[in-house]
Amino acid sequence: MIALLRDRSLHLGMALCGLALWASGSLALNGAATEKVREQATRQPGLFSVGVYYYPEQWPRAQWSRDFAAMARLGFRFTHLAEFAWSALEPREGQFDFRWLDEAIAEADRAGLKVILGTPSSAPPAWMGERYPAIYRVDDRGQRHQHGIRAEVSLADPHYQHFVTRIVDAMARRYGHDRRIWGWQLDNEPGTLPDFSAAARQEFQRWLRARYVTIEKLNDAWGGQFWSSDYQNFQQVLLPNATLAAEDKLSPHALLDLARFRADQTARFLESQAATLRRRTTPTQWITTNYTNVATTTDPWRTQGLDFSTFTLYPVQGSNLLGGDSYGIGKPANLMEAAAYYGAPRGVFGIMELQPGQVNWGEVNPQPVPGAIRLWMWHAFASGASFISTYRYRHPLKGSEMFHEGIVGTDGITLSRTGREYVETAGELQALSATLDAAAVMPAEFAARSTGVLWSHDNYWDLEISPQTKLWNTWAQRNDITLAVRTTGAPLTFLGEGDRFEDYPFVVVPAYQSVGRDLVQRWQDYVQRGGHLILTARTGLKDAHGHFPEAAWGASIADLVGADLQGFDMLPASVHHAVRHQDHLHPWQRWADLWIPRSGTETLARFDDGYYRGQAAALYRRLGQGSVTVIGASTEDGHFEREVVREVYRRAGVAIEDLPTGLFLDWRAGVLIASNYQPEPIAPVLPKGWRVDVGVWPPPPAGVTMLRPEDARPARTGP
Repeated sequence: MIALLRDRSLHLGMALCGLALWASGSLALNGAATEKVREQATRQPGLFSVGVYYYPEQWPRAQWSRDFAAMARLGFRFTHLAEFAWSALEPREGQFDFRWLDEAIAEADRAGLKVILGTPSSAPPAWMGERYPAIYRVDDRGQRHQHGIRAEVSLADPHYQHFVTRIVDAMARRYGHDRRIWGWQLDNEPGTLPDFSAAARQEFQRWLRARYVTIEKLNDAWGGQFWSSDYQNFQQVLLPNATLAAEDKLSPHALLDLARFRADQTARFLESQAATLRRRTTPTQWITTNYTNVATTTDPWRTQGLDFSTFTLYPVQGSNLLGGDSYGIGKPANLMEAAAYYGAPRGVFGIMELQPGQVNWGEVNPQPVPGAIRLWMWHAFASGASFISTYRYRHPLKGSEMFHEGIVGTDGITLSRTGREYVETAGELQALSATLDAAAVMPAEFAARSTGVLWSHDNYWDLEISPQTKLWNTWAQRNDITLAVRTTGAPLTFLGEGDRFEDYPFVVVPAYQSVGRDLVQRWQDYVQRGGHLILTARTGLKDAHGHFPEAAWGASIADLVGADLQGFDMLPASVHHAVRHQDHLHPWQRWADLWIPRSGTETLARFDDGYYRGQAAALYRRLGQGSVTVIGASTEDGHFEREVVREVYRRAGVAIEDLPTGLFLDWRAGVLIASNYQPEPIAPVLPKGWRVDVGVWPPPPAGVTMLRPEDARPARTGP
């Protein structure tokens, strides 16, 4: 399924972007795609480019030339057009108008800007819904949605599918060999909204038939004998609708298949657009899409046919994870995890939308603190991004996003406070990137810490369907683990079950509830050969089909970890228990696995409360040349996970840093960049053998510091 995107034999993207072997995520480019991106990137100086969204259809024609010229003067290298412009491109059914877009592209070219074109599939025009109302989705209460907001479409509707293919084909015919077009973005933030239309039900039935072949196999997979919920044929199968299940729960297996179906549906939708473009475009134009940084309803790894992935990122929207005024700095895990997930060790990734200032759609919409924009941009560069684009150039005067900041304010000319910070930082990074060595090799002490994080959206959905406690949050639990890993200074990447675990000295597995025998055997082999495996709470409770095996709790991993699982516990919101690790108490509420260690398995931490007081809360076992660790409790602040993870690295004999949560140290192209999301002053130790080249050590709140090896020459250019 994802082999095309994950060929580990390729090296071209790594050389292009200055990415270290261990530095980023898991979606690798195919060879042809890497060649395309490399060819295009060589037309841009340095390792890094910055661009900006523009909507010519929203502004007077007389202002376009001024605006594009200003973008170029401010240091932007490319612009992004047309993603929501379907009504302007096809104002009447089958009648296309590209003249305005031709003029906009010409103006951008005159200013020296490359162009990314977006396909407008997320915003169909009014005539389409008027004539073909089934293009809009039906929600869980049976209400068909309507024109006036984006992304309310039914991907299953054949009319909508036809119109999307036609507009994409028309755009490709006109611009597919246009040298001014750098690349294409499909749709916008793809992720299928729930659709309970008749067309969606029919597609779901076809998907199930292809997956299970016989209705008997479907009934077995879904536990159809429970509550007489089995079917006699596929035509009887309904779309599982939790809203209509007022008293009892639907089959979790049916809900999991619904999540899989919708993710596959999104993937096929994107692949269809990509295939349409490929038939008409020159090989030098690349194709991507802009997933959200936290992708929950779609699974980006399911999508084939993209040359690389990009994501959108809005760090400040009211969260205050680290306390103080961290709400104005941003959630520390967002960019770090997205870069590791969407970027590949031998590929490229970009940030297609990076927050330019205050936004309008969060529960709370505070201003980013001074320095936050610069922090995100430097952190993106440090994490291996090839380019950043910001949404948007001009602050809108009308429409649903009137309070969404732009690079320039409501007068269309004056830089906003955050826009000025954006522009100044873009200049810093584009100048700096030209001085760095893209072919530099990561120092051995950093490579020795390299860590893979095993991830599966199927597993994520399964956990979210049956959380067992309202305090459970799979993504937050993942954040705790990845943040703990990054306090060691370890490079981090995400892995799928088909990847080579042996390429990473450490592999961390957060809450992997459904585990097949083959995966357990691969873990066993990995540890025997010298790998260090860290498992967390809620791992191994189910088999690969999402069922409980007819065996003791956790039996699938009991021999691997050298312990027996007696059960698990979770606490009410008003109650905290604690685990004790090296004389430190750590509160927990949301989940705890209750393990009884066997002979030869060491207890690293113990529960300090409840009837299981004194029982193991964390285990460690040497096995072959490696080790396996179990972190049995999931805490709210992640401090317990941090301390156990760090102990595993130390026991493996690997030198690590001592970084506070939210301070990231990334290696790229021969330099180290420290990005600090902490709201209060910190005092970490300067990494041995490195000196400050840009900024100060330690970096202040929302600050960045660049380090070079002590024997390296000073940078010719820098902030």
